[in-house]
Formats: sequence, C-alpha cells, structure tokens
Amino acid sequence: MLSLRDGLVRYTPRQYERFSIDLSGSFDRYMAGFSGKTRSGFRRKLRKFAEASEGTIDWRQYRTPEELAIFFDTACSVSAKTYQERLLGIGLPSGPEFITAALTLSRTDNVRAYLLFLTGKPIAYLYCTASERIVAYDYLGYDPAYSSLSPGTVLQLLALETLFTEQRFATFDFTEGEGQHKKTFSTTSRLCGDVYVLGRRFVPVSRVMLHYATDRLSAGIGAALDRFDLRPVVRGLVRRI
Repeated sequence: MLSLRDGLVRYTPRQYERFSIDLSGSFDRYMAGFSGKTRSGFRRKLRKFAEASEGTIDWRQYRTPEELAIFFDTACSVSAKTYQERLLGIGLPSGPEFITAALTLSRTDNVRAYLLFLTGKPIAYLYCTASERIVAYDYLGYDPAYSSLSPGTVLQLLALETLFTEQRFATFDFTEGEGQHKKTFSTTSRLCGDVYVLGRRFVPVSRVMLHYATDRLSAGIGAALDRFDLRPVVRGLVRRI
C-alpha cells in the first residue's frame, strides 16, 4: 500500500477486481455460461416475482429526455428508501446538475434507465450511462421492504436481456468496487487499483499517513468481525436503522 520509489511516495489505498460482461452474442448464450444451479436460481427468482405480481413482471425502460423526466421522478422516491441514501447519502442523485447531464446524454441515446414495479408500485431502479460502446453500471437500488423478492437481481436480468437484444454495446461495466452481485453476473474481470504518487512534502505525506493509519484500523475491525462471524449481524443492524 505504501512505498518509496525514486524519491517519491507511492500510495495504493485500494485494489479491486473490476467486473464486466461481454455483451456480444445472445442472451441465451450468456445464460448458458452459468452453472445449472445458478440458472435455476435465476429462474426461481423471476418466477417468484411474477407470482407476487399477479402473474406478470411489470418493468419499463427509459431512454429519451421525456422518458427520463418520468424515471427520475419515480426512481428518486425509491432511492429515498434505501439504506445507501438514508445512512450514506449515496443513492440516486436528484440534483439539477446531475439530471441536466443525464438529459444531455439521453439526446444522443447514451442513457439506459429501468424501473421495476410490483402491482403498480415502483420498487427498484437501475440507471446506466453509455460511452464508446460501454454501458456503465452507475446506480442500482431497491425498496428494502421487498428484498425477499430479489428485485435487484430480477431487474438486472431483464435489463441485460434488452441490452443483448439491442446489440449496440460491447461491454457492460460494473465500474469500480466489488460485490457478490457484480461477481455473479460478470463474465470477466481485471485487477485495478487507485494509485497516488506524491513528492516528499510534509502536508500531503502526513495526510497519506493519516489515511493509511485509519485504513489499517478499519481493516483490523473488519478482521475481528470476520473472526467472530459478526459482520452479517452488524450489516443487518445498519440496514434496520
């Protein structure tokens, strides 16, 4: 994480696998790449959601500026219920600058947004932007009251099917950060890292050292939680706050 090289401080606070999906070929071929157990699990979740939604799955895609105005109005109401937004403030952005940028992208057909409904009520959203034939997984969220129906997985499957059918994009990029959801759906990954190179000056180096010490403390706490199998308990408590 921290080293000296050629008189410079090199700090790499984070390394991670960046997951992605190859969108070439068909959706059926993509699904065939999963194990039988995983495919069966996907089908079961789709069937369970359809049964809870009176036999059909109501979901919609939004691409044009007019459609996105409807999407943001609805999706932000779902985002407000997620623990990411309530506790961390990292839900779907709703500020005028973000929405203006999204509308600008949509005019060149570089936005793909999706909503999932249950008996007419919006419960999950997925917002993606596109560039250079790459679709980015920007924001996914769902109402935690319906987590037993796996709305995030259901919407991800439906969105991917449309992207494979469209055949405009080459890659679905899960962006930085790891997680079981990304790992499950991906077809490939590459090792990435955040690397900072600084001159040996007091202020920037002291800030790096403080960040390094904080990170090590956090890692120690995480290791203790894993050792005593307390991480799921803490995660459950946080989501109920």
